[in-house]
Amino acid sequence: MGNLSAHFDSSEFNCKTCGKSATISDLLIRRLEEIHSLMNAKAIYVTSGYRCPNCSVRVGGYRNDAHTKGMAADIKVQKQDGSYYSAEDIAEAAERIGFGGIGLLNGATHVDTRDTEPYSNNHWFGDERNGNDNIRTFQRGTVFPGQKTENKKRKLKIYLDDVLLIEKEI
Repeated sequence: MGNLSAHFDSSEFNCKTCGKSATISDLLIRRLEEIHSLMNAKAIYVTSGYRCPNCSVRVGGYRNDAHTKGMAADIKVQKQDGSYYSAEDIAEAAERIGFGGIGLLNGATHVDTRDTEPYSNNHWFGDERNGNDNIRTFQRGTVFPGQKTENKKRKLKIYLDDVLLIEKEI
């Protein structure tokens, strides 16, 4: 149990290079919890949360990117069996949740709340592995373990004087 939410502690978001901390967006934490639920995750690991401006530049980011504002995280999502979801699976789930910034990375997925919180642009879907910054959607139709399905089949049974007349799936 974390001090930010049920599954996240502020220490997970400290700058991985220098250890500095900052206020982390409440919206980011809420959406990460939604990913946890949708994917029925065993755990979500934050590989990079807050970055101080100097450290962000040092790892290939920018002095004023979403990480420096506490509104981004690079994450890995662990399945219940201990294996990990692919970056593409995480991106698909993040898009459904409503993240406006999503990027595929080697071994992780970038998510940020640029769609709602002040930032230079309000939408970015990209693949940092190959430089493609123009991905239209990550949706592939994956059904995640925590997904609520709306089309559940039900059985209709009609009796007359305790005799089953009709049994039908609807």
